[in-house]
Amino acid sequence: MENIVIGLLQFVILVAISPFIKTFIHKIKCILRGQKGPPLTQAYKDIYRLFKKEVVISKDASFISRIAPYVVFVSTLWAATFLPVINKYTLLNFTGDIIALAYILALGVFFIALYGMDQASAFGGLGSSREITIAALSEASFMLIIFTFALQTGSTNIGEIFEKVHQFGISHVPVSVAFALISLLIVSLAENARIPFDNPETHLELTMVHEAMILEASGRHLALFELSSYIKLTIFLTLASNLFFPVGFYKETSILFIILGVVVYILKMLLFAVPVALIEMSMAKFRFFRVPEILTLAFILSLISLIIYNT
Repeated sequence: MENIVIGLLQFVILVAISPFIKTFIHKIKCILRGQKGPPLTQAYKDIYRLFKKEVVISKDASFISRIAPYVVFVSTLWAATFLPVINKYTLLNFTGDIIALAYILALGVFFIALYGMDQASAFGGLGSSREITIAALSEASFMLIIFTFALQTGSTNIGEIFEKVHQFGISHVPVSVAFALISLLIVSLAENARIPFDNPETHLELTMVHEAMILEASGRHLALFELSSYIKLTIFLTLASNLFFPVGFYKETSILFIILGVVVYILKMLLFAVPVALIEMSMAKFRFFRVPEILTLAFILSLISLIIYNT
């Protein structure tokens, strides 16, 4: 029973913090531009406001447009139940295979791409085509990163990987992990439609990827899409912070250490969110034909990490 409570707590923390992380990244970018920026609760207000608005669906859309927002949201929540935050015990610890995590997230990508094409809009089809291309190119790198840690820990179960990585400690992190970290950073930016792959703050038709697919979403459906994107970004940052910076109280189950673990987790998340903001401020969005080049770099780095670890 205690393990279930801890798993539920971790799930709630991950979902609850996701809008804050999104706004925190945007806040850093505004500060670097010399702007005041929105309050850190802005994303929560936006989601609440969207849930209160009416859903408008195109007359040309099929049932896909009605179910896709819910499938995308549920698949993202499902992935979040696999993920250790402060302790190895997750809601789905017994089936918490990290390879399954990758393909559950891919299910969300598939349905949001279907949603973009279902609107009978040229921009929706354009965004869906680009999204599937980016997802297909980044998947191989993500799998190689997974295999690197699977070989290091002798398991593909997320909870066991988390436990053993924290047991080894930050002082025993192999050199090969540096290549995997850079690769995961590139993959995270690609999977979450961030610069240099996409600009989440623009609606310029010829440059949109994620925004193009949900351009005609409104009300509750748009809220679900936006919240799913926040949670997905938090999932990738959680993976990075727990795998590459294994600091915390993962063995403790007392209330005091759980609270301390939550504080450490939030600090790690903010630390790993800063590079995302700095990258988005220091470079422009790539032209789409250059996207395969940088994703090929991610694949090569993840492959180098795997080879170095095995030699």
